[in-house]
Amino acid sequence: MAKVTIDGTEVEVQEGINVIEAAKAADVHVPHFCYHPSFSVVGQCRMCLVEIEGMPKLQVGCGTTVRDGMKINVWSEKVDKARKGQMEFLLINHPLDCPICDKAGECPLQDYAFNYGSVVSRFTDAKRTYPGMDRTAIGPHIVQNMNRCIHCTRCIRFCAEITGTDELAFFKRGASTEVGVFPGVPLDNWMSANVADVCPTGALTTREFRFESRVWNLESTDSICNGCDVGCNMFIGHRNGQIFRYRPRVNPDVNDHWLCDYGRFSYERYDTDRVVVPKVRTEDDYLGISTWSEALDVLAAAIRGTTGEKIAVIASANLTNEEAFLAKRLFADQLKAATVAVMVDPIGPIRMKSRTEWILGTQGAPNFRGVQSVGIGARGAMSVEDLLTEGAEGIDLLYITDAMFSDRAMDPAVVANLRKAKFLVVHSWDATHPLCDVADVLLPGAIHAEKEGTFTNLQGRVQRIHQAYPPKGQAVGDLEIFRRIGAKLFPQVAEFKTNIDVFDLFDEMRSSVPAMQNLVPTEDALGEYVHQHA
Repeated sequence: MAKVTIDGTEVEVQEGINVIEAAKAADVHVPHFCYHPSFSVVGQCRMCLVEIEGMPKLQVGCGTTVRDGMKINVWSEKVDKARKGQMEFLLINHPLDCPICDKAGECPLQDYAFNYGSVVSRFTDAKRTYPGMDRTAIGPHIVQNMNRCIHCTRCIRFCAEITGTDELAFFKRGASTEVGVFPGVPLDNWMSANVADVCPTGALTTREFRFESRVWNLESTDSICNGCDVGCNMFIGHRNGQIFRYRPRVNPDVNDHWLCDYGRFSYERYDTDRVVVPKVRTEDDYLGISTWSEALDVLAAAIRGTTGEKIAVIASANLTNEEAFLAKRLFADQLKAATVAVMVDPIGPIRMKSRTEWILGTQGAPNFRGVQSVGIGARGAMSVEDLLTEGAEGIDLLYITDAMFSDRAMDPAVVANLRKAKFLVVHSWDATHPLCDVADVLLPGAIHAEKEGTFTNLQGRVQRIHQAYPPKGQAVGDLEIFRRIGAKLFPQVAEFKTNIDVFDLFDEMRSSVPAMQNLVPTEDALGEYVHQHA
């Protein structure tokens, strides 16, 4: 460790880190464009110049490692003059188009221009432009506006050092230097949209979010990607119950600063008709709108009319740990259902880069391990595979906790097999799913952005998701659905009596579920828990 003084504040930092990272320990921000903690250091932008006692010239913060006893001035008259001069150079050719730029509101160049820029410029020549490169699609997700580029090379280094695909490079020289793709090689790797995140200007933007919303009009909620079992940390950008984008949230041990394109744009699946009210099939075979009370009465009557040996439950790997825990309490412990099983679709593998290693996601849902850890296995008297292929004939009540439990549930043959059950109950948020049309009781569920709870990723990390906004219409989360059913059937059981606090339920899981008894919270306030022996 090294003791250094930064702007008069003495801090203890790890010896060998650079000044930018050391300054964070003193809660001091060193402005920078080209530096990124996951990339190599190039020292191109010269915005991170700092004054170090004993050195005659200003030093770049990104390329200067700290040593014990160093005295560093991040803010001084000499430094301020250098930064103002550098901003003047950067703004010589940069277009003044903040009002129409998608990066406005979260643009480092915009922020630093406000802090260090001048209202006038000594350069009066016409701005350099790149004709034909102002709205150029350089890949399926990325649109380039070269006029806004400041040549920081972050995007180039991302493709060279993180994905290793090298689609981007510098072309031409001097004032004509431009960033572009090689002929016939579009920017089409599996993590391509990250270049829009690392770009410090509006030079690279995503086609999906372009002109959709101003960033200051969006609310942001911490969550976990539900595209696969890696469990990437992310922010949900939303407004008025609509998701506009996912952005990566830094977690060095899982996804570092990144999201894959599959996970990043998976919110588009929610742009569909939603199930917003319960529905019950009438005697004349019409699936009509009902109240929650009517739907629960019909469901309770169907359950009371059979025995556990004739009940099968297909749990979903999209359930949170808390939902799966209560589902097990209801169906396995109380109803003694013969089958309470879960399955997951294979995917990818999807590669994700943590700070230290590559992680491979192989499951097409976020929480298969978590659902199993609370006691729901891969099979009971019958496996899910048996129900999909052989059919649910002989089952009095088949309960599907999520119509999207598998892509195979979209297959008409599979739907027909599941419909062989005497009575079919389905949770769904997607009104267009074929299982919705054949259900006897259809219950409106919530998407993961409308839930509170935890997922367990492939590393065994238990990570928390937060509710971004309430469910649509009369829909509720699966946890509340299970509670309402339990309250109807077993009013004497304490867990079903009142509204459930998801945090209290998580504490109960940590004390009663063997796989979760050694979980301890991490120290970095990411809302995650790891096994104590890890």
